[in-house]
Amino acid sequence: MYLRQRIHTKQQSVRNSKMQRTSYIVAGHRFTIEHKQCNMPLQLPSYEPFIDSDGGEPLFVVTIDDSIVPAWEGKKVGIFPCPSATFEVYRQGETAYRILILNEENTPCAFILIDTATHTTTVTTRGDEQMRYFGLNNAIMLSYTFATAEQQTLLMHSSVVENSGRGYMFTGASGRGKSTHSDLWTTHIKGSTLINDDNPVVRIAPDGTPTVYGSPWSGKRDIYKNVAYPIGGIASIVQKPHNSIRKESTLVAFGIMLSSCSTIKFDKRVHTNICKTLSKMLEKIDIYTLECLPNAEAAQLSSNTLGV
Repeated sequence: MYLRQRIHTKQQSVRNSKMQRTSYIVAGHRFTIEHKQCNMPLQLPSYEPFIDSDGGEPLFVVTIDDSIVPAWEGKKVGIFPCPSATFEVYRQGETAYRILILNEENTPCAFILIDTATHTTTVTTRGDEQMRYFGLNNAIMLSYTFATAEQQTLLMHSSVVENSGRGYMFTGASGRGKSTHSDLWTTHIKGSTLINDDNPVVRIAPDGTPTVYGSPWSGKRDIYKNVAYPIGGIASIVQKPHNSIRKESTLVAFGIMLSSCSTIKFDKRVHTNICKTLSKMLEKIDIYTLECLPNAEAAQLSSNTLGV
């Protein structure tokens, strides 16, 4: 969930002498990142394709302020591990959370206070440049998930390719071969292009069409494309010594897709809205389980089944 690349500084517009702001649009949702006091550059490389130059009211605002000394008032909700980060969560009143973000080495790299009613987040980062970027990036993703849950929007753990104007998503647990299968498509299925390799955004369009978007979050590969395509098909990847594919029932499909979403289960409102969006998505899209080897035949099988 973070870039293995040098973070560089880019000149930004300054609204006043103490605050710098840049707005972005991801899957149609505008948000703003602003500095108060921090050593991290405001311009983040993976976010460049999503810069909003037109302006407008943001859905949420993330403020970076490294002068804050974290305080851990509130009831401890729990510790929630993710593939590359861990979140230690405390409830702060009715609508806010204090969250400690730890990296893969279990080292604290960011402290955030997020208010789900006002859609505002304050982030305090710690550590070297890479740790601070990691913490900020995860804070932005959390804020995005909180703020967009009511907008029929999902942040999903998936690799996505585009072919003939439609997006094809490959889900599954880390290490199951999602990226490998996408690479097999781009190599063996004519016209296929990788558009995201870790965390694309899915949104239900006004006409009810489930649509997949590129995002600033693409894991260890620098694939940051500001694009959108109707979803053509979804397959959950399972490593097996054979190639076979099957369509799943709605109940099984729901479980597969829910496990691939950024769900924030500790917040009932967010979790409920994500489940509602998934249900609407499954009214339009079939979910398949692909048991496969990492070979061209597996790519051909999935592409034929998904209708490419």
